[in-house]
Amino acid sequence: MTEYLKNNVQLQILAVFSGGPLLIWAAAGDPGRTPLKESLSVLTILAFGLMIGLFYLARPNRAAVRKIGAAKLLRWHKLIGYAAVPVLLVHPVLLVVPRYFEAGLAPGEAFRTIVTTTSSSGILFGLGAWCLMLLLGLSALLRKQLPLTYPTWRIVHGVLALLCVVSAALHALDLGRHADSAMAVFVVLLSAGGIYLLLKSYAAKEQPEGEKR
Repeated sequence: MTEYLKNNVQLQILAVFSGGPLLIWAAAGDPGRTPLKESLSVLTILAFGLMIGLFYLARPNRAAVRKIGAAKLLRWHKLIGYAAVPVLLVHPVLLVVPRYFEAGLAPGEAFRTIVTTTSSSGILFGLGAWCLMLLLGLSALLRKQLPLTYPTWRIVHGVLALLCVVSAALHALDLGRHADSAMAVFVVLLSAGGIYLLLKSYAAKEQPEGEKR
């Protein structure tokens, strides 16, 4: 098992970016919430962790490329992206789902309050991240229909991803129920590491052999 994990760097990355946030959430042990609310929180935390992990499941992670190859790494990038991004896109809706089973503000009214509140920087960062993520998803799905060369598209994709993860991190750290100090360190350090890999790849003059397309 150890040897298998050692030879499959993509599984190591997935273990860090899915297991890390879930361990922090479990260790915090926040009490007093319904199973539905906690389940939705866990789903969102897992998707957010994997979204950060996408930086490491990409060509800028030269160590991973050397280990398993750019094509295989890209397949994992797409697979995880297609799983995590839809969850994060419906995150605003998931927030109000528990309202169907509670007294007080109706789900529709709660949703309108969320998306129309402009006095909270945390909500504005969240709305910005949501728009950027939608652009990321659409530009990935429609890449071949866009009037962009592949190198240009990669730069646009990376810049959108960078802006998206920064906005999402600020949103999560400002408003996230489970954004304690341990979670904040995890998000900041690993987001910064992913951004560093991306910017380093943009600064490189040449792509390593086997990555050219």
